[in-house]
Parts: sequence; C-alpha cells; structure tokens
Amino acid sequence: MKPLGDVDEGVRKHWDRQLPLTPPATVEKCLERQNHEDITPKKLLPQLKSKSRKPRLKYRPEPNTVFNIDDYMAGIRSGKDVKNAEFVRYALQHSKRVIMITGAGISVAAGIPDFRSSNGLFSQLKGKHGSSGKELFDFNAVYSSDEMNLKFNSMIASLHKLSKNCSPTEFHRMINDIALEGRLQRLYTQNIDGLDTRLSNLATSVPLSIPPPQTVQLHGSINHMECNKCSLVVELDPAVFKCDGENETGVKLVPNCAQCEEYDAVRMAAGIRTQGVGKLRPRVVLYNEIHPEGDEIGRITTSDLRKKPDCLVIAGTSLQIPGVKAICKQFGQKVKASRGIVLYLNQEYPNRAAIETIGCADLVVLGDCQNVPRLLSEDSF
Repeated sequence: MKPLGDVDEGVRKHWDRQLPLTPPATVEKCLERQNHEDITPKKLLPQLKSKSRKPRLKYRPEPNTVFNIDDYMAGIRSGKDVKNAEFVRYALQHSKRVIMITGAGISVAAGIPDFRSSNGLFSQLKGKHGSSGKELFDFNAVYSSDEMNLKFNSMIASLHKLSKNCSPTEFHRMINDIALEGRLQRLYTQNIDGLDTRLSNLATSVPLSIPPPQTVQLHGSINHMECNKCSLVVELDPAVFKCDGENETGVKLVPNCAQCEEYDAVRMAAGIRTQGVGKLRPRVVLYNEIHPEGDEIGRITTSDLRKKPDCLVIAGTSLQIPGVKAICKQFGQKVKASRGIVLYLNQEYPNRAAIETIGCADLVVLGDCQNVPRLLSEDSF
C-alpha cells in the first residue's frame, strides 16, 4: 500500500471532489452575534414615509384658481372649495421634494410685522423717524450719515429684541414637520427674524456651508454681525452699535472689528505694516448692495433644480425683490414642466407682475397662512 503522501494525483483530485462543501452538522458554527437583543433598530419612519408611493392626483384646479382659506375654515364652503382644500392637503402631505420660498407674512402671527402692508414695518418706521421706512433698508441711505446710521442701528436692535421674545408659528412648525418626514428639499427664506432656524429640522449655517443646510437665508439674519474686512461672523450684540445715541458724543456708530484690531496690534508689535481695521455691521442684506453669498445661493438653487422638485410653495411674500422673483420663476417653470404643484399663499391677491413671475400657480390661497396647518389637521372630506 502506498503511503498517503504517495497517492496518485488523479486519486487525490477524486477525493477532493468528494469532500463536503459545508462543515458537518457536528461542527459548532461561530455566530458573530449570539444575543440579538444587542442589535439596535434604526429609526426608519422618516425614510419609509418619504419612500411610500404617492397616491394619484384626482383633481387639479384651473391655473391661478383662487381659494379663500379663511372663509373655508369659517365654514363657508362650496363643492369647489372642498376640492381645492383637498388639493392643498395632497400637495403638502404627499409631495416628495418640496421647495418652500417664504416671506415676512409667515411671521406676522408671532408678533413680527411684515414690510409692505398698511401696518407693516415700512409704514411704522416712516411714522417714527419721519423718513421713508424703506430707506432704513437701503445701503446707500443707511451709511450716508450718522443720523441715518443711528436710526438703522436702533431699528435693528428693536427687531433683534422682538424676535428673541417671539416663538415660531404653526406655519413654521408645519415646514419643520415636512422636513422631519424627509420631504423638504429646501427652505429659502427672506425673513431675517430667525424663527424658522430655531426649529430642529430647519437648521442653517452662517455663512453658508457645503453641503448646503436645510434652510437658506436669502437676506441674512439679525442674529449675526460680520466684519466687512476679515469676514468674521459672530452673534449680534446690539450694545456695540450705540443705539441710544442722544447722550453719546464721539461714539463709533459703525464699530471696529475686535479681531482686526488684535491682528493689527500684533503686526505693529512685530514691526510689520498694518493692513487696517474692518467695521462690524448687522449681517442683513440691504437694498443696493452686492449680495455677499449670491454666488453660493446660485449654486444651491442650480443643484436643487437638478433634483426635480415636485412642489413649490411660495408663502407670505408679495414678490417685490428681483432676486427672489428670479428664484421663484426658475422653480415654478421646473415644477410645472414635471407636472408638479405650485401653490401661492398670501394675505392679499398678488399683482400681475407677481403672477407673471410665478408663471401660473395651480392655486392662489388667500388668507391667513396659519390656517394651512389647521387645514391639514382636519379630516379629509
């Protein structure tokens, strides 16, 4: 008999083919996880909601149909109103990639005035300061004299204090819920009050970061100030802008940047030529100035357009700012091209220019925007 090592090569290959492909049942298998209780389940609810199939849209109103939501919630309803209410529910409860573009109207219920209404900020400021309220948001006017700068500082300090004492509205919370479900593609807000970004799912970054945050503040925020030289961004401190002014002489209404002063002192101690000291200002974008983050916002909107949003909601704005009008037009065209839904929500009917900017809204919802989340909480008919 040949030793095992001398077995013919053909016989060895035959034995190899006969070997079992799996270990015998007597071999104890090593389990990586013996205790299944150690496995923590993932929170899949938002993902499951976002991936659920969208129901078929059964009704679409004629373009620019008007739906008075205040009358509807007061019980004044026709058969057409019921269909329009269902359409609003469908848009906000089943759309998968929602773009929100909001204005001051959504914060009025919190106690913060809008800008252009009869009781708005422009009207209030005009009565208080004896000049056009709009001038206090014009870059050329604000920094034209100490008097105008003092008025601007005082206005910003008042708004900052007011916003700190206000809470997000039900409309803000509705947007936050849509974001929680993973269906909000982006919130573009014109508001500088920062009520929206206080909510956990509507966070932003200042300055804008990459990847972009859930909320893009189109006009900045009264919660921050920035140096015009070194671009330092810090939380707004109203005290540094000398808002009382009457009993102060020789004060700097446009304060120096502390970081620039520190860098300048180091350079002087080292015998290096100084580079100057920047000025701090509220991080609010004014009329007649170049938007400091315009290019970045353009990149974000371009990226969002490629993701094919299926719903555009424009709320609480009269669409008077050219840059915002351009964004609304781009998203409106994209959404309509893919048979998505466009809603325009405002207290007053938009002027012809606004309607032409949007292209055509499926539904113009007139009335208090705070009635929209109340509508969603009602049982469907």
